[in-house]
Amino acid sequence: MADEHGCCLVVTTGGTGPAKRDVTPEATEAVCEKMMPGFGELMRQESLKYVPTAILSRQTAGIRGNTLIINLPGKPKAIRQCLDAVFPAVPYCIDLIDGPYLVCNQEIMKEFRPKQ
Repeated sequence: MADEHGCCLVVTTGGTGPAKRDVTPEATEAVCEKMMPGFGELMRQESLKYVPTAILSRQTAGIRGNTLIINLPGKPKAIRQCLDAVFPAVPYCIDLIDGPYLVCNQEIMKEFRPKQ
């Protein structure tokens, strides 16, 4: 998706727990040039508001070329909670990696960009 299709954002769900079958973070780390640990830190912080087992989650994010890759948890409710938490930083991150300028519907999701 990053190399052949030029996607600026790739989002995965699931495979971020401690079970043997959960290898999404390792796969992401294997293809990224830079890891963005703040995404995972914020997702775990947000999830801890709802479940104490959030400390078992290994969500992460990284950069491959001009693509931001974000690993979200697998449960729909947790996906929404985590995406709501990290999404405000996504458009600016994509700006910084020379991706396209994303415009958000402010009624649905508000992005944050520092004042120029």
